[in-house]
Amino acid sequence: MEVKKFEAPTLQEALETVKRELGPEAIILQTKKNKRGFGLMSKASVEVTAAVSDRSMTKKKVTESRLPADSAGRYAQMSATRQADVQEEMMEKALERAATVTRDSVQLSSAPRPKTAVRYAEIDAESVPVPAPVAASRPQVGRDAAVGAAAGRSLNSYSAAPAPVSASQPAAASSASNEEVRALRRMIEDLKAQQEEFRSQSAIPAGAHVADVGAFSTPALQEAFDQVVVNGVDKRFALGLIRQAAFELGPEGSKSLEAVQDQIAEEIIRNIEIASPLEGIVPGSGAPAVIGLVGPTGVGKTTTLAKIASQAIRKGLRVGLINLDHVKASAFDQLATFSRILNVPFRSAQSVDDLTFAIRDFQALDLVLVDTTGRSQRDPESLKEIQSMLDTVPTMKTVLVLSATTRDAELYDMASRFSVFRPQGLVFSKLDETTLYGVLYNVPQKVRLPLLYFTTGQKIPDDIEEASKDRVAALVMDL
Repeated sequence: MEVKKFEAPTLQEALETVKRELGPEAIILQTKKNKRGFGLMSKASVEVTAAVSDRSMTKKKVTESRLPADSAGRYAQMSATRQADVQEEMMEKALERAATVTRDSVQLSSAPRPKTAVRYAEIDAESVPVPAPVAASRPQVGRDAAVGAAAGRSLNSYSAAPAPVSASQPAAASSASNEEVRALRRMIEDLKAQQEEFRSQSAIPAGAHVADVGAFSTPALQEAFDQVVVNGVDKRFALGLIRQAAFELGPEGSKSLEAVQDQIAEEIIRNIEIASPLEGIVPGSGAPAVIGLVGPTGVGKTTTLAKIASQAIRKGLRVGLINLDHVKASAFDQLATFSRILNVPFRSAQSVDDLTFAIRDFQALDLVLVDTTGRSQRDPESLKEIQSMLDTVPTMKTVLVLSATTRDAELYDMASRFSVFRPQGLVFSKLDETTLYGVLYNVPQKVRLPLLYFTTGQKIPDDIEEASKDRVAALVMDL
């Protein structure tokens, strides 16, 4: 894998440089804003770290080497999608030419056929380039003969009768060509597999004025797509946002970057669902609402629970805390300390009976918050153990706590495996420890759960905020 850093005055210029030098399959690893100097003389820039596989880099270099000199400049300025299409087209043409070499080599191994001219005449001479007849002094047909030297030659330049061929030549030529065909076929299959999902997602739904507007039909749409992807939005969801923005704005409106960005922000706001776990809890109702926080290890469930308790107290609710985490020794002490600071009752439960008694003790309260043991999503037995305890409380509602610093793939896996708890919503912690906020949009779209809270530090009760659609759009769009 090749990793490079690129610096430019703007993000768009940096991304264009990445595509030009590393090709359309480059992956953005990190973006960083730099500022040199002080005051009015300071200059801002964007540093982008990108990587590309050796195979992709080789594919790009091969494509550039096959292009005519006057086309190389245009290829470098193409969008990433178009560059990938050009690579695929050239690979397919190379495969067809190599297949032609193999077929003709096998046919030349038999006795000369007077019908060769007729067979050639049946083929479109203007559209199908073929290699020159194999000379007796050339025992093998190499890549240049199969792809390069044959380009632009038509069948009209060859005589009807085939050239003499040695006895050993056809087998050697056929073997070399077959190996080349297999190699080219593998490369094409890999490329098609990578592009299949992109093409299925990037297709614009037919209708009205969008018929002539593709997802990247204007530079503004392309730049907006790059922006949201760099900010961490999953490409699948980014394509959906661009598609809808193009539909809403039409061909003319899609030319304005500012209009496209505003429309994408509106789409994010429209697609995000927000909820409040404290909504509907009435003081003095006679039966407490019970909410359990679940999630993997290290996401800050205990601290988040104390912050939610603070939010509830501010709303005038009577709150009780229960600790189920008997694995982490500090969890009991930490929650007990929080309960003293907040002046709320606290219980610790290590069994179903303990939990039942604790809930019974808190019947006069309005809200009971339950802190569970952090478990790996790869440990299904432990998850079932916690689930069996929580299921003994009929009124129990669960909230899934995830860290915004975790990669999307792991977050999807966590959300999927913790679905056994039937969570009512998502809390994202550690927003202060990340610079990419695409996960705030990706995960809710993937698992179809509302956002409840964001936590932004360790301070209690300050570093927590109720999730809002505008906040998600502002973070994702870097507004």
